[in-house]
Amino acid sequence: MSKEAFLGMAEASGLDVEDESHMDELYAYYTQNVAPGLKALDELDLTDVEPAMIYNLSKE
Repeated sequence: MSKEAFLGMAEASGLDVEDESHMDELYAYYTQNVAPGLKALDELDLTDVEPAMIYNLSKE
């Protein structure tokens, strides 16, 4: 993810994107720790995996 896209997502999430040092720290953490894990998920072969059933037990 580009830094511009990251900043847009951060701003939409309510973070203070004007704090450049904090945003730099968060972006570095994302690129070093979070993104590699997400890439591994994209590479999973789920061809024969059925989707999980989701039950909504909300009261009506």
